[in-house]
Amino acid sequence: MGGLDLRVTQDKLVRDKVVDALRQAILDGALKPGRRLTERELTELTGVSRTSVREALRRLQAEGLVEESPSRGLRVTIPTAEEIEQIYEIRAELEPLAVRLFIERASRQEVDELASVQDELNPEAESNKDVLDRFDRILLRGCRNPMLEELLGGLYSRIHALRRVSAATPGRIAVVRQEYADLIDAIRRGSVAEAGEAARRHVTAAKASAKVAMSVLAQEAD
Repeated sequence: MGGLDLRVTQDKLVRDKVVDALRQAILDGALKPGRRLTERELTELTGVSRTSVREALRRLQAEGLVEESPSRGLRVTIPTAEEIEQIYEIRAELEPLAVRLFIERASRQEVDELASVQDELNPEAESNKDVLDRFDRILLRGCRNPMLEELLGGLYSRIHALRRVSAATPGRIAVVRQEYADLIDAIRRGSVAEAGEAARRHVTAAKASAKVAMSVLAQEAD
């Protein structure tokens, strides 16, 4: 895995550090969907005991980032079509709520920050995933609802790879820029109904794009 270094410091928090290191490698795409995960290899990469690796994999499996492989052992999760449908059904309900709370509770500075991040989306860039993730973080922070932030954050983690592939699809970012522009315009005007509808349109389009991305990931894993 050329150049990948997941080594962590041995101390009483070693198990948490292993979880953090592996989780970040998955979210960053260093450990790609479908990638087989063996205790032996991860022990060598992290420099910790197999017991710590095994416990970390259990936690990541509970988070939905790791799953059982159809052959044997564990692998980085590849969402199924059914899981995608379920995740986006929930997003379609929670994101309009997040937008409403953002309108009610966010500061003017946070609204401006959201708009500035939207302007950073670049249709010509190889990847816009970091910008998309930052947009989500600002929106969720402005909700002032840690429970909602945790719920949506968990959903975003489960579809991290789909978002990365989807964001690289030709033409997708140009569409997202317009979807975000419509959303921010409604937020600035304080229109909860229009902002909620803009959020639902964005989720619907994102779901269609995610299904295409899933096919790409499945092919890469074969």
